[in-house]
Amino acid sequence: MIRSMIQIVPCLSLCPLLTAQQPTQAALTSASEPSAAAAQPAADAPQSSASSERNLAIRNARTICINAETDFLSAATLDRALMRQKDWEKLGLSIVSAPCYNNPHITNQRAGDLEIQVNRVVFTHIHTYILTDRATGTVLASGRVRAFDGVVAYGPMAEQIVKILSAARLPARQNE
Repeated sequence: MIRSMIQIVPCLSLCPLLTAQQPTQAALTSASEPSAAAAQPAADAPQSSASSERNLAIRNARTICINAETDFLSAATLDRALMRQKDWEKLGLSIVSAPCYNNPHITNQRAGDLEIQVNRVVFTHIHTYILTDRATGTVLASGRVRAFDGVVAYGPMAEQIVKILSAARLPARQNE
């Protein structure tokens, strides 16, 4: 009886950890889809307003700071992966060095307009990111990548992030 209890307890304690913290990519409406925005009913007006505010925050940003909240992923690796993306130069964004917060020596000018927080869900191969506006604390986008290693995860993660930024910052003809 005691042996079976010992086997059950670790299983029950790990189950919530395996399913927690799996954000999905936020949907951003781009300027190339005006007909879809016009077809929405008036009840969705606050949602479209929030999406336009997210796009405005991304368009006005000039710098990004990357925070890796786990030892399995490094900010420098995501930095390199972002700069390898083909549309990165067109975005006109600069990456500032971490840490982005909790450091009194870093002024707001060096802290970055946008922040990317990167993490890995415990006991899984799920790597998550959250893109936030530092001025307001608003979550602009989030997503996840499933990969065995953090270095492998950064390629698809950088691709997703650049795609989100491109949808808001680049004209419609360059997004395609």
